[in-house]
Amino acid sequence: MESKNTTLLVNPSQVVAYGEIKPPSQIHMGLAYLAGAIEKQDNVEIVDIDAENISEDSFASLIKNKHIDIVGFTSTTPTFFSSLKLAQIVKKHSSDTITVFGGIHPTICPFETIKNDSVDVVVKGEGEVAFKEISQAVKGGSDFSEVKGIFYKKNGKIVQTSTRPLIEDLDLLAFPARHLFKNNAYTFPDALYRETTSMITSRGCPGRCTYCNAHQIFSRRFRKRSAQNIVDEVEFLVKKNNIKEIHIWDDNFITDKKRVLEVRGEILRRKLKVKFAFPNGLRADFLNEEVVKALKDMGTYSIALGVESGSQEILNRANKGIKLQQIKEITNLAKKIGLEIWAFFIFGLPGENAHTAKQTIDFALSLNPDIAKFHILKPYPGSEVYDYLKSKNLLLTQDYDRFGIHTGPVHKLDDFSPVDMLEWQKKAYKKFYLRFSKIAEQILRIKTINRFKVNLDAGLSMTKMFFVK
Repeated sequence: MESKNTTLLVNPSQVVAYGEIKPPSQIHMGLAYLAGAIEKQDNVEIVDIDAENISEDSFASLIKNKHIDIVGFTSTTPTFFSSLKLAQIVKKHSSDTITVFGGIHPTICPFETIKNDSVDVVVKGEGEVAFKEISQAVKGGSDFSEVKGIFYKKNGKIVQTSTRPLIEDLDLLAFPARHLFKNNAYTFPDALYRETTSMITSRGCPGRCTYCNAHQIFSRRFRKRSAQNIVDEVEFLVKKNNIKEIHIWDDNFITDKKRVLEVRGEILRRKLKVKFAFPNGLRADFLNEEVVKALKDMGTYSIALGVESGSQEILNRANKGIKLQQIKEITNLAKKIGLEIWAFFIFGLPGENAHTAKQTIDFALSLNPDIAKFHILKPYPGSEVYDYLKSKNLLLTQDYDRFGIHTGPVHKLDDFSPVDMLEWQKKAYKKFYLRFSKIAEQILRIKTINRFKVNLDAGLSMTKMFFVK
């Protein structure tokens, strides 16, 4: 029997990225898909640093005490340095082990990533097929020259292979290997049930928002799994894993209205009873009454909307492509149909000032979603806004540890300082949540023990950050 590679996939710590707010404890879907792609040919293990509470010393012991052929790291911008530290540990204790970096940051900054002594290979773009071929090359003792879409080192020099095309048929991907995650205590934001998991049903978003860099890894072309394939996974989760709630993490699930209707029809045909939530956000301009009703029919109880600003001028400048009136109409429609609403807002987009910040707070109050999240812009590499701010010398740091979603500002604007961003963010949270009516609403929406627990934890973190200091 042919021997298998021992492959370790690592989700680095999110602690630095999340600042004082407790990082999420959710299955990393990118690693789950990667593991699903290679588990038939490799002995695969997943290490989730935060979920398993693994220290650097414990990670070093794992590397020293087990023969590992390949260690793969997923990395965003704020977790990049955390991943590098772990890769250095790998090389210190097992110099022959191949280290592979993938994810959004290595895709956008491949040369910055590969130049590090602790990094052997960088995967640019989607990783399932590339990682599988890297593993086969390691097992066969060959170099990586035939693997498309990667950067690697050969004789001290950096080699870039030809571009790998996007995966056209997402139905061909193996289902995520959720069973390889060891921690049974994963939680999900605002979930009604303990028995919750995540799903991804498409890749790519046609939006051209200046603050987003997701197109760098998945492109703006919408690629979708079929309704049959999606509901096959839903049925597996419900009947085999006793899942009661599924959170869809697509960039924009509703891009193809016909597919939404097909998914609804297939779920109803199979009589599957499961709740759906869309915490990653839906675009208001793709929603209408037919789509909202279809979402409700298939079991959806909660959707999130990316509002970003209460200033139409700011939205236009950010290429959001959505009118405030559209957001208002869809919010009212969704409420009428019986859906819970999350709304996301951003302070610090180019053009922001005290007037536009006040407009955002006023608009949030007028919408009155169930949950409002007020973030400070993080201009990630690969986004248009990052290039703009860098060209205007408005970036305050290149320290990626400070680019977490809940850490302080990393940029300034001509009419909006970092202090202004923090002050308006705090003002927004206080004005939105410190209302008797909103407090009463929050109490009434706690319908299950699980939701009480996850919201208590989140509420304590938010109180510490915005109301105590």
